[in-house]
Amino acid sequence: MRIVLVSLLVFCFGCSSLKSTATQAEIDNLKETVASKNIEAIFDWAQPMGLNNNVGGLENLLPPGSSTNNINLSGNANFFRIKNDSVHVDLPFYGQQQLSRGYNADAGIKFEGKPKVVKKTFDAKKGAYILKYTLNAKDEGYNATLTLYPNSNCSLNVNSSHRSTIYYNGNWKVLTENSNN
Repeated sequence: MRIVLVSLLVFCFGCSSLKSTATQAEIDNLKETVASKNIEAIFDWAQPMGLNNNVGGLENLLPPGSSTNNINLSGNANFFRIKNDSVHVDLPFYGQQQLSRGYNADAGIKFEGKPKVVKKTFDAKKGAYILKYTLNAKDEGYNATLTLYPNSNCSLNVNSSHRSTIYYNGNWKVLTENSNN
C-alpha cells in the first residue's frame, strides 16, 4: 500500500511540473508575435529519425560535437520563416531518403510559398503555440509542426513524403524588415 501511495504522489508531482513557468508578459508577447505572422526560427540541432547506426564511420562525417542522433547545426545556415501568409524554409537534412528525386536535386528541405493548410493552437498547459503546416514543394510534400515557447525556444517536426522524419531544436524571434528573404 505504501508503495502505491508513494508512486501516486511521484506521478502527481511529475505531472504538475509539466505546467509552463512563463510569465503572463512572455505569453502575451508570444501571442502577439504569432498574430503578427512575422516569425523566424533558426535551429541549433537536428535529430534525424532512422539514421542508420550500422554504417561504420558515419559519425566521422558529422560536424564536431555531433552524434548520429543529435547533429550540431552551428555555422550551418538554416531557417523557417513565416511572413504574412507565406512560409520560406531552408533546412539541412540528415536521414534516409525513401524515394529518389533525381540528380541535381537539393539535399535539404526547401519550400517557398503559401502553405496548403495552416492550423494554429495555443497549448495553455505548456504555454506554447503549435503551428501546423502542409507544404507542397515541387517534388515533395511536407507536414511541418512548429512549436514556439515563450522563452524564445522552438522545435520543429518535419514529416516528408520522400524522407524519414527529422526534428529540429532552436530559437525563434520576430522577423524584422532587415531579415533576409
